[in-house]
Amino acid sequence: MQENTPFRPPPEIQIRHLTGIDAQTGQFPPDVFAQIRQALSVGISNLARQGMTAQDVTRIVFILSETEGFNACFPLLHDLFGRTCPATTLRLVSHFDTPGQLAEIELIALPEHEATDA
Repeated sequence: MQENTPFRPPPEIQIRHLTGIDAQTGQFPPDVFAQIRQALSVGISNLARQGMTAQDVTRIVFILSETEGFNACFPLLHDLFGRTCPATTLRLVSHFDTPGQLAEIELIALPEHEATDA
């Protein structure tokens, strides 16, 4: 009789609710690019505390209330993620509960050693 081993997905790290609020002012920058840049900065710092980098990100979810100016983020994303090119999801919402918020990001990462062990 064969023993069935249950499927166990690799341990992912999920960093959710990354927003572009400026920690010094407590305010959101007025444009999508600045908010995404700030949110990514916080997210990459969180990854670094867990011994990971942007290269470990396998999926990024952008939640936006408007898309105007989002295309300005492409060079930033290319510089940050380079050739890893994580899967990307873009979700549009009608608004955020916090005034001035235009974007929120979720990063899903898989440590490099976990990704190659499978």
